[in-house]
Amino acid sequence: MLLYPGTRAEVVNDRPRTKESKVAIITLEAESFGGEYDKRSWGYVVVLWLMSIGAMITNLSQALFIKLFRKPKDPLMKILWEMGRNPRHVSSFFGDRFSRFNHQAKVGAASWRSLELFYNYYEKVEPELDNNIVERWLTRFWMKKLENRQAVANRLKIVINLLEDAFKKFINEPEIRLVSVASGSAQAVIEAMRRCPHLNVKAVLIDLDESAIEASRQKAREAGLEDRFTFVKGPTSCLEEVCKNFPPHIVEMVGFLDYRPDKKAIQLISRIRKCLLPGGYLLTCNIRKNREKILLDWVLLWPMYYRGQKRLADLLVKGGFPPERINIFYEPFRIHGVAVAQK
Repeated sequence: MLLYPGTRAEVVNDRPRTKESKVAIITLEAESFGGEYDKRSWGYVVVLWLMSIGAMITNLSQALFIKLFRKPKDPLMKILWEMGRNPRHVSSFFGDRFSRFNHQAKVGAASWRSLELFYNYYEKVEPELDNNIVERWLTRFWMKKLENRQAVANRLKIVINLLEDAFKKFINEPEIRLVSVASGSAQAVIEAMRRCPHLNVKAVLIDLDESAIEASRQKAREAGLEDRFTFVKGPTSCLEEVCKNFPPHIVEMVGFLDYRPDKKAIQLISRIRKCLLPGGYLLTCNIRKNREKILLDWVLLWPMYYRGQKRLADLLVKGGFPPERINIFYEPFRIHGVAVAQK
C-alpha cells in the first residue's frame, strides 16, 4: 500500500455504509510536500460570501429570464452552466469583470483551462499582473488568496508524488503502463514521468476535449516525452477497448469524480478495477464541501458533487476495491482528497 511520509493519519470506521470497512484517512502537512496553506481570515470569508450572494441574485435573475422568455424547455441548471461558459457573461462587478484571469477561471470552469491557471498561478498569472493596477489587485485578492485555488494546487503536487511512488512499485517491470481518464492537460502525469527518467513508463491519455488533448501533447513534447504517450480523443466508454490492448498498472482519474453522481461513479470505478492488472493502482479524488463553495457555485458557476471522506471511501469500496487497500490523502485545507486504491 502507498504511504506518504510526514503525515498524521486516522483510520475511519465507515459504518454502516461500507459494512464496517476501514479506510486510512491521511492529512498531509504543507511542509511535507511543499504545499500552500495560507488560511483566510473570517473577514475575507464574509466579503467572499457577500459578493457570492450578489452574484447568485444576478445570475438567478438572468437565468430565470432566459428560462421564461427564451428557452422554456431547458432546465435551469443547463442555462446557468451555459451562462458561466459564455465569454461575454460576467458574474460579479468585483469578481470577474475587471480581471481577465478571474474571468478565464469562470469561463473555463470544469475544464483544464481553469486548472491550468490554478495549478500554475505563480508561473503563468502573477508575471502578467504588472500593468493594470485594478486587475492586479482583484486577481491577487480572489485567485491568489482563494483557499480553493491553493487546495487544488496542493492536489497537483500530491498526485505527482503519489504517481512517482506508484511508478517505483513496478520498478522491475520492463514497461510500466498508465491510463489517464479525463486526462486534461496531464500535467501531473508528465511531471511524475519526468522525475523517473530511468523507468520505462508509457501512458495513454483519454479525454473528450480536443483542446485538452492538444495541450497535453504540447506539454509532453516540451518535456521530451511525446514518444511515450498515446492520445485518445473519446469518452470514458472507450476505456475497456484501450485497456484491452494496453493493460494498465496504474489508472489516474483526478477530478472526474467531481462531476459524476454516485451511481455512475461506482460503475466507472468498478470498470477501472476490472481493467487494472493484479496489484495495480487507481488514483482518483473528490472535493469536499468548504466555506468557499458558494463562490464556486454562484460566481464561477462551477457545479460539482461534493463528497466527504466517508462517501469517497464508500464509492471505492462499492466499486470493488478492498477497504484495507485504500488510502485517502487530504491536503492541509482538507478540501481535496486524493484516494489511492490497490486492486
